[in-house]
Amino acid sequence: MLAREFTGQLHARERRFLLSLTRTLLAQGGMVHEVLRHFAGSLRSFVASREYLEQRRVNQFAEGSPTRRLALKDEIRATGALEYTLELTSSRLTSLSQWSLYDPSLEAPPGAMCDAGAPPIGLESVADLVAQSEIDFRGLVADIRAALDERPQASIGDVLVRFPATQGLGSVVGYLALGSRHGVAAGRQEVVEWQGGDGLRRKARIPVIFFLRERVDELV
Repeated sequence: MLAREFTGQLHARERRFLLSLTRTLLAQGGMVHEVLRHFAGSLRSFVASREYLEQRRVNQFAEGSPTRRLALKDEIRATGALEYTLELTSSRLTSLSQWSLYDPSLEAPPGAMCDAGAPPIGLESVADLVAQSEIDFRGLVADIRAALDERPQASIGDVLVRFPATQGLGSVVGYLALGSRHGVAAGRQEVVEWQGGDGLRRKARIPVIFFLRERVDELV
Protein backbone atom coordinates (compact mmCIF):
# COMPACT_ATOMS: atom_id res chain seq x y z
CA MET A 1 0.00 0.00 0.00
CA LEU A 2 2.85 2.40 0.76
CA ALA A 3 4.24 1.78 -2.76
CA ARG A 4 1.27 3.49 -4.43
CA GLU A 5 1.42 7.07 -5.68
CA PHE A 6 -1.15 8.58 -3.25
CA THR A 7 1.07 7.83 -0.27
CA GLY A 8 3.37 10.66 -1.38
CA GLN A 9 0.67 13.14 -0.37
CA LEU A 10 0.38 11.69 3.18
CA HIS A 11 2.07 13.05 6.25
CA ALA A 12 4.77 11.06 8.00
CA ARG A 13 2.41 10.22 10.88
CA GLU A 14 -0.16 8.80 8.48
CA ARG A 15 2.47 6.71 6.68
CA ARG A 16 3.66 5.31 10.02
CA PHE A 17 0.05 4.43 10.83
CA LEU A 18 -0.30 2.53 7.55
CA LEU A 19 3.02 0.83 8.13
CA SER A 20 1.81 -0.58 11.48
CA LEU A 21 -1.81 -1.13 10.44
CA THR A 22 -1.52 -4.91 10.14
CA ARG A 23 0.16 -5.23 13.54
CA THR A 24 -2.49 -2.97 15.14
CA LEU A 25 -5.35 -4.99 13.63
CA LEU A 26 -3.85 -8.25 14.90
CA ALA A 27 -3.39 -6.83 18.41
CA GLN A 28 -6.93 -5.45 18.58
CA GLY A 29 -8.33 -8.66 17.13
CA GLY A 30 -6.57 -10.60 19.88
CA MET A 31 -8.18 -8.41 22.52
CA VAL A 32 -11.62 -8.97 20.98
CA HIS A 33 -10.99 -12.71 20.90
CA GLU A 34 -10.00 -12.69 24.60
CA VAL A 35 -13.14 -10.76 25.56
CA LEU A 36 -15.31 -13.23 23.63
CA ARG A 37 -13.55 -16.17 25.30
CA HIS A 38 -14.20 -14.76 28.78
CA PHE A 39 -17.79 -14.00 27.88
CA ALA A 40 -18.36 -17.55 26.61
CA GLY A 41 -16.81 -19.03 29.78
CA SER A 42 -18.92 -16.83 32.06
CA LEU A 43 -22.05 -17.70 30.11
CA ARG A 44 -21.24 -21.40 30.33
CA SER A 45 -20.76 -21.14 34.11
CA PHE A 46 -23.96 -19.13 34.45
CA VAL A 47 -25.95 -21.81 32.64
CA ALA A 48 -24.25 -24.72 34.43
CA SER A 49 -24.98 -23.23 37.87
CA ARG A 50 -28.66 -22.73 36.91
CA GLU A 51 -28.42 -19.15 38.13
CA TYR A 52 -30.34 -18.09 35.03
CA LEU A 53 -33.43 -19.83 36.44
CA GLU A 54 -33.18 -17.77 39.63
CA GLN A 55 -32.61 -14.66 37.57
CA ARG A 56 -35.70 -15.43 35.49
CA ARG A 57 -37.74 -16.00 38.67
CA VAL A 58 -36.58 -12.69 40.13
CA ASN A 59 -37.48 -10.91 36.89
CA GLN A 60 -40.95 -12.45 36.93
CA PHE A 61 -41.53 -11.25 40.50
CA ALA A 62 -40.24 -7.81 39.63
CA GLU A 63 -42.50 -7.58 36.59
CA GLY A 64 -45.57 -8.73 38.51
CA SER A 65 -44.93 -6.53 41.54
CA PRO A 66 -46.61 -3.36 40.18
CA THR A 67 -49.74 -5.33 39.29
CA ARG A 68 -49.98 -6.80 42.77
CA ARG A 69 -49.43 -3.40 44.38
CA LEU A 70 -52.24 -1.90 42.35
CA ALA A 71 -54.56 -4.77 43.33
CA LEU A 72 -53.86 -4.22 47.05
CA LYS A 73 -53.88 -0.41 47.14
CA ASP A 74 -57.58 -0.29 48.05
CA GLU A 75 -57.32 -3.04 50.71
CA ILE A 76 -54.18 -2.03 52.60
CA ARG A 77 -53.39 1.58 53.31
CA ALA A 78 -49.94 2.90 54.14
CA THR A 79 -51.22 4.38 57.39
CA GLY A 80 -53.23 1.32 58.43
CA ALA A 81 -52.30 -0.88 61.38
CA LEU A 82 -50.83 -4.32 60.66
CA GLU A 83 -52.06 -7.27 62.70
CA TYR A 84 -48.53 -8.53 63.26
CA THR A 85 -46.28 -8.43 66.31
CA LEU A 86 -42.55 -8.23 65.79
CA GLU A 87 -40.59 -9.62 68.74
CA LEU A 88 -37.28 -7.87 69.27
CA THR A 89 -34.28 -9.52 70.86
CA SER A 90 -33.36 -8.40 74.35
CA SER A 91 -31.15 -9.35 77.27
CA ARG A 92 -31.94 -9.70 80.95
CA LEU A 93 -29.79 -7.41 83.07
CA THR A 94 -28.91 -8.48 86.59
CA SER A 95 -26.58 -7.20 89.26
CA LEU A 96 -23.11 -8.70 89.58
CA SER A 97 -23.73 -9.20 93.29
CA GLN A 98 -26.45 -11.73 92.47
CA TRP A 99 -23.94 -14.13 90.95
CA SER A 100 -22.75 -17.05 93.08
CA LEU A 101 -19.19 -18.32 92.83
CA TYR A 102 -18.51 -21.93 91.94
CA ASP A 103 -17.25 -23.99 94.88
CA PRO A 104 -15.37 -27.11 93.72
CA SER A 105 -15.55 -28.63 97.20
CA LEU A 106 -19.30 -29.15 96.78
CA GLU A 107 -18.63 -31.75 94.08
CA ALA A 108 -15.62 -33.37 95.76
CA PRO A 109 -16.01 -37.08 96.57
CA PRO A 110 -16.67 -37.83 100.25
CA GLY A 111 -13.90 -39.08 102.47
CA ALA A 112 -10.24 -38.28 102.77
CA MET A 113 -7.63 -39.17 100.20
CA CYS A 114 -5.97 -42.45 101.06
CA ASP A 115 -2.41 -43.47 100.34
CA ALA A 116 -2.10 -45.69 97.31
CA GLY A 117 -0.80 -49.17 97.78
CA ALA A 118 2.60 -50.22 96.60
CA PRO A 119 2.47 -51.17 92.90
CA PRO A 120 3.68 -54.68 92.07
CA ILE A 121 6.80 -55.19 89.97
CA GLY A 122 6.85 -58.53 88.14
CA LEU A 123 9.85 -60.40 86.85
CA GLU A 124 8.43 -60.13 83.32
CA SER A 125 8.98 -56.38 83.24
CA VAL A 126 12.47 -56.48 84.74
CA ALA A 127 14.19 -57.32 81.44
CA ASP A 128 12.65 -54.29 79.71
CA LEU A 129 13.58 -51.97 82.60
CA VAL A 130 17.15 -53.26 82.67
CA ALA A 131 17.50 -52.73 78.91
CA GLN A 132 16.37 -49.11 79.28
CA SER A 133 18.51 -48.26 82.34
CA GLU A 134 22.19 -48.05 83.16
CA ILE A 135 22.35 -49.91 86.47
CA ASP A 136 25.47 -50.20 88.64
CA PHE A 137 25.45 -54.01 88.85
CA ARG A 138 28.99 -54.06 90.26
CA GLY A 139 27.89 -52.00 93.27
CA LEU A 140 24.77 -54.15 93.74
CA VAL A 141 26.81 -57.36 93.72
CA ALA A 142 29.17 -55.86 96.30
CA ASP A 143 26.21 -55.01 98.57
CA ILE A 144 24.79 -58.56 98.22
CA ARG A 145 28.18 -60.09 99.10
CA ALA A 146 28.46 -57.82 102.15
CA ALA A 147 24.95 -58.80 103.29
CA LEU A 148 25.72 -62.52 102.87
CA ASP A 149 28.85 -62.10 104.99
CA GLU A 150 26.52 -61.27 107.88
CA ARG A 151 23.83 -63.93 107.29
CA PRO A 152 23.46 -67.14 105.29
CA GLN A 153 20.66 -65.79 103.12
CA ALA A 154 19.24 -62.37 102.38
CA SER A 155 16.22 -61.21 100.42
CA ILE A 156 16.15 -58.09 98.27
CA GLY A 157 14.31 -56.30 101.07
CA ASP A 158 17.04 -57.31 103.55
CA VAL A 159 19.74 -55.96 101.26
CA LEU A 160 17.86 -52.67 100.78
CA VAL A 161 17.51 -52.26 104.55
CA ARG A 162 21.25 -52.78 104.98
CA PHE A 163 22.29 -50.81 101.88
CA PRO A 164 19.83 -48.12 100.67
CA ALA A 165 19.16 -47.96 96.92
CA THR A 166 21.55 -45.40 95.49
CA GLN A 167 19.84 -45.46 92.09
CA GLY A 168 16.27 -45.54 93.38
CA LEU A 169 14.04 -47.77 91.32
CA GLY A 170 17.04 -48.67 89.17
CA SER A 171 18.67 -50.42 92.13
CA VAL A 172 15.47 -52.38 92.85
CA VAL A 173 15.24 -53.45 89.22
CA GLY A 174 18.90 -54.44 89.29
CA TYR A 175 18.39 -56.64 92.36
CA LEU A 176 15.43 -58.31 90.66
CA ALA A 177 17.51 -58.94 87.54
CA LEU A 178 20.30 -60.54 89.63
CA GLY A 179 17.77 -62.51 91.68
CA SER A 180 16.08 -63.93 88.57
CA ARG A 181 19.46 -65.42 87.55
CA HIS A 182 21.21 -66.23 90.83
CA GLY A 183 18.51 -66.16 93.51
CA VAL A 184 15.81 -68.48 94.82
CA ALA A 185 12.17 -67.39 94.59
CA ALA A 186 10.11 -68.00 97.73
CA GLY A 187 6.71 -67.82 96.02
CA ARG A 188 5.45 -64.82 97.96
CA GLN A 189 5.85 -61.06 97.88
CA GLU A 190 7.38 -58.37 100.05
CA VAL A 191 7.24 -54.58 100.14
CA VAL A 192 10.48 -52.69 99.65
CA GLU A 193 11.20 -48.99 100.09
CA TRP A 194 13.67 -46.56 98.58
CA GLN A 195 14.17 -42.84 98.31
CA GLY A 196 13.44 -41.24 94.94
CA GLY A 197 15.37 -38.51 93.21
CA ASP A 198 12.89 -35.94 94.55
CA GLY A 199 13.62 -36.97 98.15
CA LEU A 200 10.28 -38.75 98.67
CA ARG A 201 9.98 -42.32 99.85
CA ARG A 202 8.72 -44.88 97.35
CA LYS A 203 7.27 -48.36 97.86
CA ALA A 204 6.76 -51.36 95.62
CA ARG A 205 5.60 -54.94 96.04
CA ILE A 206 8.10 -57.39 94.55
CA PRO A 207 8.58 -61.17 94.61
CA VAL A 208 10.56 -62.48 97.58
CA ILE A 209 13.90 -63.67 96.18
CA PHE A 210 16.70 -64.93 98.46
CA PHE A 211 20.40 -64.73 97.72
CA LEU A 212 22.25 -67.68 99.30
CA ARG A 213 25.77 -67.68 100.71
CA GLU A 214 26.61 -70.99 99.03
CA ARG A 215 25.86 -69.43 95.63
CA VAL A 216 27.68 -66.18 96.21
CA ASP A 217 30.40 -67.20 93.73
CA GLU A 218 27.82 -67.05 90.93
CA LEU A 219 27.53 -63.31 91.44
CA VAL A 220 29.98 -61.70 89.06
